[in-house]
Amino acid sequence: MWYIMRRLHLFELEDSPHLPSPIRNGITDFLEFAVVAPHLYAPIVPRLNHVFEHRQVRHIIDLCAGGGGPWKRLRNDLNGIRDGRTRLQLTDLYPNVPALTKLKVGYGDQIDVVVESVSAMDVPTHLDGFRTLFSSFHHFRPAQARAILADAVEKGQGIAVFESTLRHPLLLLYMLLTPLLVLLATPFIRPFRWSRLFWTYLIPVIPFAVMFDGIVSCLRTYTVAELRDMTKDLGDGHYTWDIGLERIGPLPVGITYLIGYPSQAELG
Repeated sequence: MWYIMRRLHLFELEDSPHLPSPIRNGITDFLEFAVVAPHLYAPIVPRLNHVFEHRQVRHIIDLCAGGGGPWKRLRNDLNGIRDGRTRLQLTDLYPNVPALTKLKVGYGDQIDVVVESVSAMDVPTHLDGFRTLFSSFHHFRPAQARAILADAVEKGQGIAVFESTLRHPLLLLYMLLTPLLVLLATPFIRPFRWSRLFWTYLIPVIPFAVMFDGIVSCLRTYTVAELRDMTKDLGDGHYTWDIGLERIGPLPVGITYLIGYPSQAELG
């Protein structure tokens, strides 16, 4: 009852390879700010800590990292990263190099950055570790999304997928308000960039691109049932899959999660 319609895989501006990098980076900068400032992914911290400790994870490969996603806050919440036992590596198909480089400079002992393009559907074997995707799985069509999971299974890696969007009217209403939020938040987003001011205030492409992509993201997001169907027969019984919705407060919304790992072999 939480979902208003069937999944629609509409066009999203951020997916276009022709989107100018100042606009793309402006979008990912705001999305990172919107996740980090309220610590949006805090509810899944206990679940991640449990899996990482149980599986003795020593290396995390974050896919589709954008501008760094939630890691400014999550890095201090995850025991292994905070204690120096686990390394985090950020990757993306279209890396936001300025934002990721700033993260590396600020948190060099905890975070590594891959500035080359990395496809989540075919992660290079030298990037060995537990894979994570935050607010990005909806970018992929069903066959591509299953290929991401299948690649992790084939290479014996764990994988965790988290989405903060849902096909729910409350989330769609929120997305209609995002242009105002972008206008209010932009002066506080770091690093400062003149290009971000230009494409936000003089020619307001970024605010409306964020709204457009946000609405499309909601309509693209997979339900718990769809994620369960997607993992059928993956791993041939040798993988453990945990899929559900982590509620946020009393509202009928939350964070959709999918976590999978080999049932026997240690990871990391």
